[in-house]
Amino acid sequence: AFPATPCGAVAEASFAKVAPKLARWKEIAEDGRTIFGFAGQATRLVRRTLANYESQAKAQGLDPASPASAAARAALGAALERRLLAAFLAQRSSVEQALYNRLKNDLLRRMRRKKQPLKVKERARLLRGTMKEYDARIRELLPGFVPEGSAERPMAERRLGELVVKLEELPEVKEMLQQWKIEALRRSSQQKQERQLSLSLSPGLRVMLRPGGTGNMQLLTRRQVGPPHNPNEVTVGILNDGDVMDVYNKKPSPPLLKLQPTVGVDVGFG
Repeated sequence: AFPATPCGAVAEASFAKVAPKLARWKEIAEDGRTIFGFAGQATRLVRRTLANYESQAKAQGLDPASPASAAARAALGAALERRLLAAFLAQRSSVEQALYNRLKNDLLRRMRRKKQPLKVKERARLLRGTMKEYDARIRELLPGFVPEGSAERPMAERRLGELVVKLEELPEVKEMLQQWKIEALRRSSQQKQERQLSLSLSPGLRVMLRPGGTGNMQLLTRRQVGPPHNPNEVTVGILNDGDVMDVYNKKPSPPLLKLQPTVGVDVGFG
């Protein structure tokens, strides 16, 4: 509030002239945007408004050196700085949030590309780069009358640092780590299967028909039966040597029909 004095009325009128600009800056800052060159603009606005007050007070015959004029001038300066400080703090918060989001996206993008957690050195380098940009952008926003402590650098560095250190606690990162673990287990299982010894047995049957004759006719045929992944083989042979002595069995003639089971063995090692 301004003093209820002639000097206070002049100060209030000077404030009213810049109130629309202050309101517009407040709206921009609360909308999450930043004002280009805010530090210089805010400092110049305060200086010009105070100079306008002094010139108006002199024009109305008021003594600028009087205690009443000093009180009015101080009230005007305080009113300006309060509103400008609020606009600065809103912009500072927007800058921090924007850098937080960008740092988070950079970390996630690098993790996806490398498909592994980032090393401490790489995280620290990204954090230093982010804080360097934070300082540069805050310098463009911080008016000369606002103390540097209002920039809240330690708080911003702590929040960004927690993001870097506790990156694995983010839901997106937990999901990535789980997916990589599943893929690693799948690859390991495939490699083990490739190195395993495989043994496949295929039973079969040989049928030999040996009618009478001297062995001048011979016929042999083979057929596969059963499922395609494990077929069985049946071999049928005909040899007309029934009138010839069976020298192996020491018999006058070989048997007319002979059945012989077989087993096909397929061995593989990957």
